[in-house]
Amino acid sequence: MKHFAYQLNKSLSQPLYLQLYQQIKQAIHQGILQQGEALPAKRRLADYLAISQNTVENSYAQLLAEGYIESKPRIGYFVSTELLPTMMPLVTSVNEISQTIPEQKWQYDFNPNVIDGQHFPFELWKKLQKQFLNRQHTNLLALGDKQGEYELRRQIADYLYSARGVKCRPEQVVINAGVELCLLQLMLLWQHRYPAQQAHYAMEEFGYPVVEKLWQSYAGQVLKLPIDNQTHKVDLSILSQHHIDLLYITPSHQYPFGSVLTIGERQQLLAWANTKEQRYLIEDDYDSEFRYQGKPIPALKSLDQHNKVVYLGSFSKLIMPSVRISYMVLPEPLLAIYQQKINFFNSSVSRLDQQVVALFMQSGAFEKHINRMRKYYRRKMELLCQQLKLYSPSIRFWGESSGFYLLIEVVDTPYTLQQLLAFAEQQAIKVYPIELHQRKLFVLGFGNLSEQALLTGVKLLLEGWQIKKPTR
Repeated sequence: MKHFAYQLNKSLSQPLYLQLYQQIKQAIHQGILQQGEALPAKRRLADYLAISQNTVENSYAQLLAEGYIESKPRIGYFVSTELLPTMMPLVTSVNEISQTIPEQKWQYDFNPNVIDGQHFPFELWKKLQKQFLNRQHTNLLALGDKQGEYELRRQIADYLYSARGVKCRPEQVVINAGVELCLLQLMLLWQHRYPAQQAHYAMEEFGYPVVEKLWQSYAGQVLKLPIDNQTHKVDLSILSQHHIDLLYITPSHQYPFGSVLTIGERQQLLAWANTKEQRYLIEDDYDSEFRYQGKPIPALKSLDQHNKVVYLGSFSKLIMPSVRISYMVLPEPLLAIYQQKINFFNSSVSRLDQQVVALFMQSGAFEKHINRMRKYYRRKMELLCQQLKLYSPSIRFWGESSGFYLLIEVVDTPYTLQQLLAFAEQQAIKVYPIELHQRKLFVLGFGNLSEQALLTGVKLLLEGWQIKKPTR
């Protein structure tokens, strides 16, 4: 039968499912397989080609995802009847795979920056909004306090003290639409404080990319602190070799290994910052609430005795990214300069949204939401770790103590990092590679994946990489 005219070469580095997928697609392009024509049953084709049924399944799954074939329950697979006479060019090499799968075609996207949207309290949020959508609150139609709504700043100050050990007054809190605007204001503030000097910036090697772009556009260059290949922490020792004024750092959850700076390392950082009057640490405490092992790590700012730490926080992970509410806590010496020199900025966040978030916090719903989401994320993290442990030692991972992602390393494989990335994309699976010391590292985020999608996606990914469970 023409359906069986496939030639699979097991000696090639290219996975068998990929060879089969490309040959079936080529047969459809060439008209060998016509619209509506049945494909052989998975078991039958697997037996004929002497391959596993999973290999055929993966090939069919990708063809199905791209719309080449369609599935009829209890009947089988058929060439799609919706194909146009003129179709897209054939994929001729593994390097072209990423160009053939549009963004909306990802079946499993392990994005580390996406939150769980299925458990958001929409009804409560709508109820809170309605409390302000009436004529009793016409004052919200006018511009508000330049630093943000006082009630929200008070709630933030109270929360930081109880949850992160940070002592501050509401007057020290500045609310902005995103961390980027906080940093822009901070750069202007520093320049007003030290007008005769050019600021020098440093950040972690894999720190927030927007920070790097912002600072590069302003200063031209940014010192990147490398990750030590043994400790998996940012190497702080090189700070003493450079003239740095502003250091952006995430001491409670460093990307991508999820490393945490010890109390000794934090004290060293504070001591380093205190050696020069114009030197400050910028602590981004972006997801510290979601810690699953032990107690939450106190903020670096909680140890600051000399007003050397600018604290950055955000509601993007805690509530939702689209609310666009971030904030910074300014040390007292910088606050007066801010109020004198940066007072031309009006608040960039909707007053209505600020009031809703303030009421969300004041009512106790915010704390309940965080506790509930921590349980969901912990469960997903545990499932992901359990799944990956089945493939040890071929797969190693880090970062299980907190956050929305794991960093995994593929250890036992003949493929390059780019080949592994291409194989994942071929299955419509989006993973995020980390190029570090020639290692094959990938970030697997699980924020908005259901538990079933998480398990299925990881299973398909590792099968596509030909990672097998060891025999015990």
